[in-house]
Amino acid sequence: MTDHEQYRMAEFDEVLGHLHSIHLTEYGLLALIGEIQVLLPEELAGKLEGLIGRRLSLLRLDGYRVRCLE
Repeated sequence: MTDHEQYRMAEFDEVLGHLHSIHLTEYGLLALIGEIQVLLPEELAGKLEGLIGRRLSLLRLDGYRVRCLE
């Protein structure tokens, strides 16, 4: 992936890793999880803000499920 590509999660996808940062963009919420830039709905900003620097699991299953692994 280049610096300009964002991963859009499909139903049943899971991303694991440390949450390095989140940024609101014109397209949604961009989260850097491990080495993956994931494009998410803006509504997840409140859940993810307190998890920056922590290892987490993000699962897309009829919405998004966030679980802190530390």
